[in-house]
Amino acid sequence: MKVVSFTIFKGGTGKTTSSVNTAVALLRRKKRVLLVDLDQQASATRYLGIDPESTPSLYQVFMNTRSIASAVRKTAAGVDMLTANSYLAAIEEALEPGDELKLSALLTPLRAEYDFIILDSPPGKARLNYNALAASDIVIITSAAERMALDGVADTIGHIQRHLWGKYPELEHQELRILFTMYRATTNHAPAVVASAQKIWRDNILGVRIPHAAIFAQSYDQKQSVFDISTRHPGALAYEALADLLLPYENT
Repeated sequence: MKVVSFTIFKGGTGKTTSSVNTAVALLRRKKRVLLVDLDQQASATRYLGIDPESTPSLYQVFMNTRSIASAVRKTAAGVDMLTANSYLAAIEEALEPGDELKLSALLTPLRAEYDFIILDSPPGKARLNYNALAASDIVIITSAAERMALDGVADTIGHIQRHLWGKYPELEHQELRILFTMYRATTNHAPAVVASAQKIWRDNILGVRIPHAAIFAQSYDQKQSVFDISTRHPGALAYEALADLLLPYENT
């Protein structure tokens, strides 16, 4: 079983879109998948058609008023999910330095039930974000294929290596990968941005590019994955390719 988090400290880079559609792509590969929404805005929860205020959420799990297994619910997309709601803001305030491993401990009872646990991390340098990072085997940093976005990638990697790995050396086994989203292949800018990034981070750059496409906003509006709209759309094919890249990690 592998825990995969999608993260970056800035928002608007397709992090939630990637979390949801990668989870569904893995499900389509016959894998047992749990999607965990850690953002108080509950974007992943809403994406899959769940009202965040009408269901048990991670808030109750963190507060020890509900077991984590009893908080899991099935989505219409078929993926199991631990949902978020606005009450996670209270958990964010309650977490203190030294609590970075709490989520990892909470997930322990579920590890034998799934092949992949996908974490949709909150934006910013939030304590819940550090919890997601500390729980991960694979950290996928989502970045728009734009020059200014590379600073966000560097900032995220620097914090992981200096602050998280510095505090918890056992996490240095983590795989760090960079996923470029909102990629416009017909421009000169996006390929140049990726080429610049490859000079710095080399093999940490994933070979998959998530295209800039209206289907992602459409899928969110319709509360379903891109695969429910079109399995042959380049966006759907890109997330299937990403899922295929993750499959070999299952047995490592």
